[in-house]
Order: sequence, then C-alpha cells, then structure tokens
Amino acid sequence: MKTLLCFTFLSAAMNAGTIYVDSNALTTANNSGHATVDLSGMLHPNQGWADALPNSEWISYGSTGDPMDPGYFSPPDGTVVTFTTLFIVTGAITSASLTVLADDSTSVTLNGHTLMTANVSPGATCASGPIGCLVSTEELFTFAELSPYLVDGANELSFGVVQVGGYSFGLDFAGSVDPGTPEPGTVALIGAGLIPLVALRRRKRIAQAGIIW
Repeated sequence: MKTLLCFTFLSAAMNAGTIYVDSNALTTANNSGHATVDLSGMLHPNQGWADALPNSEWISYGSTGDPMDPGYFSPPDGTVVTFTTLFIVTGAITSASLTVLADDSTSVTLNGHTLMTANVSPGATCASGPIGCLVSTEELFTFAELSPYLVDGANELSFGVVQVGGYSFGLDFAGSVDPGTPEPGTVALIGAGLIPLVALRRRKRIAQAGIIW
C-alpha cells in the first residue's frame, strides 16, 4: 500500500492541476487599513456592473457597491486602493489567462511588472474603456502577456483600483495558471523516496515465504 501511495503522489506531482486565482475576501488583501469584503450576501455589487466573473466575487474595502446597501459610501475621486493576492506555481507554465473588471478602473501588476495602467477617463458607469466595470470594458490578459512575468514559485498579483468619477467602487478578477511537470530535481527527490519502500516490500514478501535474512 505504501508503494502504491508513493507512486500516486509522484503521478500527481508530474501532472499538477490548474491553479485558479480569483477575487474574494479570503484570498485578497488590501492596503486601505480595512478588511477586504465580498460585495455579496448582505452587501451587493452596483446593479449597473457586469456579473461577477465565474468563481469570483466583486470585492472592495467596505460598502461601496450598491448605494442601497447599509453603510454605503462613495470613495472620493483620486482614491487608490491596492488589492493583492498571492499564488504558488510549481513547474513549467504551459498556459495562463486573467480577466479583470473594476469601477472605476485599475492598474494590474504581476510580480512588480505593470501589465496595464488604470484608465482615468470616466464613462457613464465607470471607466470609458478597459479596464472598466462592464463586459465591453473588461480586459483579458493572455498567456503571451502573462508568461514573461510568471515564475516557478511564489507569485504576487496586485491591482491599484482608482476612483475617477465618484459613485461606486470595486474590483473583480478571475484567472488560471496551468503548470507542467516539476523541475527534474523535484522528480528525483520524489523518486528517491520510492527506493526504501520498494526494498521494504521485497523483504516482507521474502519473510512471508519463510526465507530468513
């Protein structure tokens, strides 16, 4: 059984699953001094925003979505709050994507490299172009745009959400990273762990056959 489990672990390590990076209060921090909140449940996103992306939540640092929510407030123009999430990738990266929405807009930074600056041109609802809060103004970052800055190990993704034209304020993002096989050294270390288990299993079989070592 131990040998079977070890082989299973090796297979899982060599075929790592997709890593999902999505906005939510549990995994996204911010620098406002207030906890990140999901604009869902007791709070709500602005009714004019696009629906939250799959597996994500519209987030903020307070009740800044729906003006009908208790405690609603509108951050002053010029407010910038940085939201940050961390994720770990192990092995070569074979594909990746990221979609971002914000009100009014946001910059996007991956491991210290700016992928896009915030759009400070206000529109009727949020920013007039990417990155905004509507499907027509969402921004999709492709593997070609992300791969130069993704690293094998810890990665930091941050968003500088900016208030341009008053009213509501929020962020929504969803992405994924597909890692390949781990580094050869990692596989070698896992494989080395198989040797004593195989030897132990062989000894048990010999003992059961009545052969004394």
